[in-house]
Amino acid sequence: MKRMFLMVLGVSAALACGRNPDVVMTSRGELKLTLPDAGMPVFEASHTFGSVKKGESATLTFQATNTGEDALDIRSVKIETDAGDTGVFFVGGGTGSVNVGVSRAYSVTFNPVREGAYTGTLVFETNANSERARLSLTGTGTP
Repeated sequence: MKRMFLMVLGVSAALACGRNPDVVMTSRGELKLTLPDAGMPVFEASHTFGSVKKGESATLTFQATNTGEDALDIRSVKIETDAGDTGVFFVGGGTGSVNVGVSRAYSVTFNPVREGAYTGTLVFETNANSERARLSLTGTGTP
């Protein structure tokens, strides 16, 4: 009985606030990436850092732009790599709300700790209805 009362109370509160509790709120925000010397902003892009000496680093700076019709919440920005390669790619830039047409600068730094090939994917988690913006990364550590 108590549980049913709380559920009814929640529905009543939502209706009193002008919201239908059965309607999921969505965002028509859309996050796209623009790399240097690239054309139009895209959902998916790739970048190769080329060969970088072990212990040195190379950095890519790019823009993430809300090209949608609503404000967008960037909830997390993370780099996915193989387990042994954690920390080789580092992302700079934060989370938060991005208004329509606004760009935010991000950077990714590649710092190889061993010789050989590295791969990773930078992924933006947002409240957008569209696909997730992602950046495939590659680089090679040299002696």
